Amino acid sequence: MRIGFESTTGHVYEGTGAPVFAVVPPPLLSQALVVEQLEDWKRVLRGLASDPFAWVFREDRFDPVTRVRRGRLFQPASSGQPEAILTAGHPAIENSISSIAGNGRTRSLYTYSPCTTLLNRSGGGLGSTLVIGQGSGRSAWRVIQTEVVLGDDVLVTLKALSAFGVLPDLDPATVPERAWADVAAAVGQVVDSAFRETPISVVDRCRDASAVVLSRWLVGQGADPSFLGKDLGDIAKELEIQPGAKQCAAWLAKVVARLHVRGKTNEQVSRDLRPPTTDDAELCIHALGFMLRELGWARP
Repeated sequence: MRIGFESTTGHVYEGTGAPVFAVVPPPLLSQALVVEQLEDWKRVLRGLASDPFAWVFREDRFDPVTRVRRGRLFQPASSGQPEAILTAGHPAIENSISSIAGNGRTRSLYTYSPCTTLLNRSGGGLGSTLVIGQGSGRSAWRVIQTEVVLGDDVLVTLKALSAFGVLPDLDPATVPERAWADVAAAVGQVVDSAFRETPISVVDRCRDASAVVLSRWLVGQGADPSFLGKDLGDIAKELEIQPGAKQCAAWLAKVVARLHVRGKTNEQVSRDLRPPTTDDAELCIHALGFMLRELGWARP
């Protein structure tokens, strides 16, 4: 199935050969970019005129609870310039009688075909990262499933890759004023790096932020100020023996500290450890979010 987009009206057409039949109501179309290395995050799609060769995601369903998105992925089918295609007409312009009679109109359409380029990637595209959207309004998604459906469309299921919704907002009313700047900066660095840097780097950011958050909380509870400069493992041990039942936060802090160690090549070799993966990095982000909620520093 091919699709065509008329930029002057926003109308969408589709067809197994040429996109001649109007899609009513029009589907939601977004430009998409596959991310292969860190530099790709710096590229910002800016619409058809500036990025005519970008992929296009046609959304079929979105679940805001699970943050799962499903739709069809297309790649440019032409030279990046609009094609003159004789369509069967559009009900918003021509009446139904003229459309049935075949008295359509020639439209200037940007045309797209199923994104076989994704399927040709290693693993059939599974695990690939897509940035969807343009300008400042874009989001990151991981491909968790690919299928070729009737009509040769490439159907993809995407999982949101975003620290927003995972990390809670800090509550200025509960975070001590003297700790606010350090905590906000540390958490902000995690949000900025989440799923944009390597898993090892994201784990490191979470480890630093966890140390900042927990040490500031401990000192606020009367612990020795020297904890402000200690490693996360030592901070977690002290947190375990503090009154107030923060053991779960302490245990998660130990997990983050252990994953941080796995990022070191010498530790991987000497102890036969696998390096952290994207899923491990996501675990660390969730762990940091739990700590903030457990300490009462997150907005309700």
